[in-house]
Amino acid sequence: MKKIIIYLFLMIFAFTLTGCRQVDKTANNFKGDIEIAWDDVKDDFNDIDQNIKKDSTYVSNIKGDDIQELTKTIQEGYDKIKGGVTQDNQEEAKKIYEAASRLQYIEENTDKKLTDEQKQVLELGKSMKTLMMHYYGNGDGDYDGAVDDVEQGLENIKGYTEDKWNDFKKQFD
Repeated sequence: MKKIIIYLFLMIFAFTLTGCRQVDKTANNFKGDIEIAWDDVKDDFNDIDQNIKKDSTYVSNIKGDDIQELTKTIQEGYDKIKGGVTQDNQEEAKKIYEAASRLQYIEENTDKKLTDEQKQVLELGKSMKTLMMHYYGNGDGDYDGAVDDVEQGLENIKGYTEDKWNDFKKQFD
């Protein structure tokens, strides 16, 4: 009996060390596996957020091309992570998080007079960060709603013509 208890203890200990966690997914309706928990990435992501906030000239120096690149990073990476963040796509997820964080920071701190359609481009940052929190098991609100917000934002950007981008860029150039 003693051997069984020791064996069970070692199995639980080893399972915990491998990073495998059982996360309650019912609260946010995320249907994928949570391979990487928020606790494993929160320091890196908090550093990203803090570094953006520390750069007091970031918003005043942003160019329209920079915003277009940030949205492109999210567009190109979304298909790679939309089933959840894994060991295989975690670097892509980090790039997407940084792009989303930058868009959100611009949205919250710009003094530009933007149209509603232009504001939606910047709102993609907040939507993407919200969805990513679900992927790491730390999402608030409804997962399906977060997916809808991101996919609607991406659709809006896909519909951006060159003329619309040029008008948007003029706001920041």
